[in-house]
Amino acid sequence: MQQDKSKKKNVLMILDGYYPADIRVRKEAESLSLNHNVFVLCNKKENEKLKEVIKNVSVLRYITYKNFTEKGFIDIRLAINFIHPKFKTMLHRIIQQYKIDVLHVHDLPLAKTGYVFAKKYNLVSVLDLHENYAAALLTWFSWRKNIFIRLKNKIFFGYKRWQNYENKIIKKYDHIIAVVEEMKNRIVADTGVDNQKITVITNSEKKEFANNFKSQHNSFFKENKDKFIISYVGGFGPHRGLQTAIEGMQYVVKEIPNALLVLIGPANNDVKDHLHQLIDEFGVGKNVVIYKSQPFKYVVQIMKESDINIIPHISNLHTESTIPHKLYQILLSKKPLLVSDCTPLKRVVETNGIGAIFKAGKGKSFARHIADIYHNYEKSIQKAKKGYDLAYKGDLNWEFTSKNLLHLYDNLSS
Repeated sequence: MQQDKSKKKNVLMILDGYYPADIRVRKEAESLSLNHNVFVLCNKKENEKLKEVIKNVSVLRYITYKNFTEKGFIDIRLAINFIHPKFKTMLHRIIQQYKIDVLHVHDLPLAKTGYVFAKKYNLVSVLDLHENYAAALLTWFSWRKNIFIRLKNKIFFGYKRWQNYENKIIKKYDHIIAVVEEMKNRIVADTGVDNQKITVITNSEKKEFANNFKSQHNSFFKENKDKFIISYVGGFGPHRGLQTAIEGMQYVVKEIPNALLVLIGPANNDVKDHLHQLIDEFGVGKNVVIYKSQPFKYVVQIMKESDINIIPHISNLHTESTIPHKLYQILLSKKPLLVSDCTPLKRVVETNGIGAIFKAGKGKSFARHIADIYHNYEKSIQKAKKGYDLAYKGDLNWEFTSKNLLHLYDNLSS
């Protein structure tokens, strides 16, 4: 059945997460709402409205959990048959009530749930893969010590089981969205699906994000104004490569005695304990500081005030087929950028000449490139300015990326 391209489509996105907190989903929903009627069925936080319209997107927060324990049991139920019981309960009514034409499913866990309903109601189906979920399962919990968590993940969240599930469910969808070219190539190699069915929508940032760097706040680093600040802002999972940066600092301080590695983000006790053990092991307690998550206004202030912003991801099946939002956010800060040589990061940075690249997982390589930036800082600033120009005036921004999403929806057919 060919869709009428001139007709506004009623699009239902389903997200086992929060809106508008999920940056990727928010950008996609807002862009699609320019041409279509967009609804987002998602989870509800205690202080959020059950239903509201945000920037022309109708948000339906009908998925609720009593506590983390209930969420954990629901995740196990989902892992058994790949059907989410709470979304299953809500989808019948919402699809009929809002006369949905397209079901846009965010990420692998909801893929089968979405497909079942798309098939039942003859909807166009779109599966939006934010990351290599199966590969991420190998990494996310590797630092967790709780025996019950480790047992649960071993039984219900094994890599092979979820990878086989992905390979099968992908073939059933009308269209696939991949976050980077490397993911698209992996999907084609693993499943043999026609690459014309896959559209790449990367995690670039809106140009307006640059306005955040114009805001004036008290210096975040006022107590360390005499330090050479190397900053990481983001998640603290094992794949993030913070262990490499910590290891590298023992070599950095030999070249730059006043260097300070600042790690900022959310972390459970197991992760924080592991990082502090590494700090002690490498004897860099005076040169590494860990902060908890900070309000957004401080995050942009940190990026702007830092001498170098880093993305030190280790190389594995997960990081080789995804890319973080903060890469493009850092570009809009006009400050030097250092990334590991994970393929997507290396491709964007090296192709455009907008930063430095070190060998993933190698502390000495990290240190060598930090020192090179330090001793050739003006050259690094020029690369940063080029990165800003491409992110603001060129094609490394959401305004450019979203054209692919709109084109996909203009040509959707089941």
